[in-house]
Amino acid sequence: MALINCNFFSYTLGMDSSMTVLLPEKRQQPHIPNPDKKYPVLYLLHGHSDDNTSWLRKSLIELLVRDYDIIVVMPNAHRSFYTDSKHGHRYFKFFSQELPVVVGNFFPASNKREDNYVAGLSMGGYGALKLALNCPDRFAAAGCLSGAISPSEALEAANRSSMFTVSDFEENFYNVFGGKEEMENTANDLFHVADELDKKDVPKPRIYHSCGKGDPLYNTNIAFRDYMMKRTSFDYTFEESGGGHNWDFWNRELPAMLRKFGIINDPNGLEYPSFL
Repeated sequence: MALINCNFFSYTLGMDSSMTVLLPEKRQQPHIPNPDKKYPVLYLLHGHSDDNTSWLRKSLIELLVRDYDIIVVMPNAHRSFYTDSKHGHRYFKFFSQELPVVVGNFFPASNKREDNYVAGLSMGGYGALKLALNCPDRFAAAGCLSGAISPSEALEAANRSSMFTVSDFEENFYNVFGGKEEMENTANDLFHVADELDKKDVPKPRIYHSCGKGDPLYNTNIAFRDYMMKRTSFDYTFEESGGGHNWDFWNRELPAMLRKFGIINDPNGLEYPSFL
């Protein structure tokens, strides 16, 4: 695939931003003009201590999609939780409104709902669900791997374990959200947003959700699973297996998620090496 490291100015954030992009490429074939061709887009969101290069450096994403007509956009969210911060930048507005326009202007990206997907891990899993549930007219499906479903519970997990190595996670949480009580029953509360969307007679995103049994965020992921399966009518899939909050688990889950989306269709294709 073609690889582009893209730096651009964000009007919403008021500063330069960056994204890493994979573009379809037919190797060993001549380049033929095709200005009307539009490709599906997968927005792949990083975790709290990562950046826009992490998926490319640490996962199998390029190998998995190299034979398919799909654009993969890996944007930099810093430590924003994909949220309009209480004391900072408007990252939710950036991701939900500005970034799709930037991608459409720069690349041959389809803007059709059925051609757009969003997925992420940890903080990015929270962001993917938040974007899809708040913007159901934009995304056909969402994927959440080991999601920080409830950022306040992620904070508690960080205090109990060594999952996060950044010492100021708590300060960042309050800078972004203001506090646990300020999140409840808002666009930042995934349980609330899912419940409100379920009541509406509109197309809803398909959801793929997975978490390892050894993940410090396992309990909150299971709580969201139970909520979605027992109290909503979403097309919702949950998978769990042994594993923790790490790239070994995310790489094992990535092929299944892409197949569930219909992005890849090789049931016996590339898998994460079992010896790693």
